[in-house]
Amino acid sequence: MKTSVAIQCIVLLACMALCTSVGKFIPKCRCVKTSKSVWITLITQLKLDEPRPHCNKREVIVTLKNGREHCLDPESKFTKMLLEKLKQKKSQRKTTVSPQTTTSPATVSNSL
Repeated sequence: MKTSVAIQCIVLLACMALCTSVGKFIPKCRCVKTSKSVWITLITQLKLDEPRPHCNKREVIVTLKNGREHCLDPESKFTKMLLEKLKQKKSQRKTTVSPQTTTSPATVSNSL
């Protein structure tokens, strides 16, 4: 009788531990707080996350020169302008380049 109570307690504790740790493994939205804008000269990288099963909102995350990440409000004028610039850069990269007579390799800048 005592062993069955001990086993039940162990199972109960294991279930409690599992339930409290599950929240750590379920992905969530990264952007809880958003900014309207940041200094454009400080941006080194721009990441756009479209809605996904675990986060139903669009997220725009910029990495600054100091390594910090900031979430931008996807509806702000600044963010829309930034995304439009990114779209223009991508379309420029996709265009075909005519053959050149020089032997130097072409370079592409990653800056915004």
